[in-house]
Amino acid sequence: MAEQHHVCLIVDNPLRDLEGLVLLARQLSIHGARTTLVPMYEQGNDIPALRPDLVLLNYTRPNNADLIKSYKRAGILVGVLDTEGIGGKNADQFASMVKNAGCPDLVDLYCVWGQAQYAAFLRQGTVSPDRLHATGCPRYDFCAPPWRAALASPTVGSDYILINTNFPTVNPRFSGSSSAEEESMVQAGFAREFARRFIADARRAYHNTLDMAVKLAEHFCKVEFVLRPHPFENINSYDAFAALPNAKVVQSGTSLEWISGARLLVHQNCSTAIEATMLNVEPLSMEWFNTPSLRFDAATRVSREARGEAEMLELVRQGLDNRLPSLRPETEAFRREIIKDLYSAVDGASSARVCEAVLATIASARYCKQPVHSLPPLSLRGAAAGALRRTLGYRASSVLRRTYSSAESERRRAGKSFDAETVNAILQRLNAVSPDCRRFVAGPTANIRLSRLSSGTSLQLAEVN
Repeated sequence: MAEQHHVCLIVDNPLRDLEGLVLLARQLSIHGARTTLVPMYEQGNDIPALRPDLVLLNYTRPNNADLIKSYKRAGILVGVLDTEGIGGKNADQFASMVKNAGCPDLVDLYCVWGQAQYAAFLRQGTVSPDRLHATGCPRYDFCAPPWRAALASPTVGSDYILINTNFPTVNPRFSGSSSAEEESMVQAGFAREFARRFIADARRAYHNTLDMAVKLAEHFCKVEFVLRPHPFENINSYDAFAALPNAKVVQSGTSLEWISGARLLVHQNCSTAIEATMLNVEPLSMEWFNTPSLRFDAATRVSREARGEAEMLELVRQGLDNRLPSLRPETEAFRREIIKDLYSAVDGASSARVCEAVLATIASARYCKQPVHSLPPLSLRGAAAGALRRTLGYRASSVLRRTYSSAESERRRAGKSFDAETVNAILQRLNAVSPDCRRFVAGPTANIRLSRLSSGTSLQLAEVN
C-alpha cells in the first residue's frame, strides 16, 4: 500500500475560509491524503503534536515566522495559500509586502490566487519559481459547477438588497481600538503615515456608509435589506440600521452565500464586488466619499459607480425594476480580465489545483531534505513559547496564556474557532453534489498519545463506506 501523506490546513477566519478549506481537505482525502483542519490559534500546539508531512499556512508574516522556523526544524514542509489573496493592493505591492514582511524564503510551496500575483511574485523575487503556483482560491470554487449547488441558502430567503461593509480597522470586532489596528498595519509592513491616513479616511467612510444604509432602507421601505459587516467588524455598531423594520444585520455564513441570494450589492472598496460579478449580481459602489488611500481599484471598476446619494437611490431603483442600463464595454472587458488576473479562473477547479501542488511538493521533497543547521534560529521569545508548550502541555500552557493575555486577545481566539458540526454540515452539502459520489465526515484526531500536547480542536476527515 502506498504511504499515506498527512496534510494540515490552517483555518484563519472560519466565516471567510472554512468552506473553501473543507473542499480542499475533501480533494486531498480523495487523493489518498490524511487531512486535518487546524484552528489558526491552536497550530503552535497541534502541528508539532500531529507532525504532518506538510502544513498549509494562511500567510507568512512576522507574527508566524517563529512557527514556520519551528515546523521546518521538525522536518515539516511548509506551504502557503494566502487567504488574504489580493490583499486590497496591486499585485506588485502585495508581492513586495510578502517578501519584506514574512519569510517566504523558507516556504516549500506558495499558492497565489491569480496570474497578476504570479507575475509580480516572479518580478519581485518573492518566492523561487519552482515553489510558486497560480492556483486560484478554493473558496471561489463555490461560484461554479458543481460546487455552486453546495452553497448554503441564506437564512432570510432571497431577493434582498445586500450591503457589505469593510471597516475592521475603525470598527474592530476583536481589538479594543483603532490604535491597535494601526499597530497591526505597521507590523504587516505598511508605513505608519499611510496607516494613520487610511484609518482616518476609513472612519469617515464608515459613518457615511451607515448613514447611506439607513437612507436606502427608509427610502425603499417595502424592500428587505441585509447588511453584512466584514467578519472582523463589530456587529453591534450597526444597531441603528438593524432597528428598521425592513433591515437585518448578519455576520454568519459566507459572503458568497449572501451574495447568491441578493438582487443587488451595495459596497465601497469591497472585494465582494468581484464575487458578485462571478455570481451575476450587480455591484453598486458608493464613490462620493471614496479616497485614494481606501480605494481598491478593482472593486470600483467592476461596479456601477454612484457619485452621490441621489445617484445611488436611482441605481437601486433601476435595479429593483430590472432596468439598469447596459454595461459599458470597458466594464465588461475589465470584469473578464480581473478574474483572470486576481483569481486565475472561476471554473470550480482551484481546490484541485492546490491539491495537486501540495501532493507534488510532498513527493518531490522526499529526496531533498533541508539540513536543520542551514535554517535560521527562532527568536528568544519564539523558542521560549515552544519550550513552554512542550513542557506544560496544552491545558497548563493555556491557563498560563489566559492569565497574561488581554480580554481582546481571548475574544479574537474564540472568534476564530469552529466545530465538527459546522464542518460536517459543509461536508454534507459537498457530498451531495460531488460527481465522485464519495462521502466524508470530520471528527477529532484519533491518536490518544497527542492528547496532552494538542488542543483537541483540530478535525480530521474520514471516508464513510
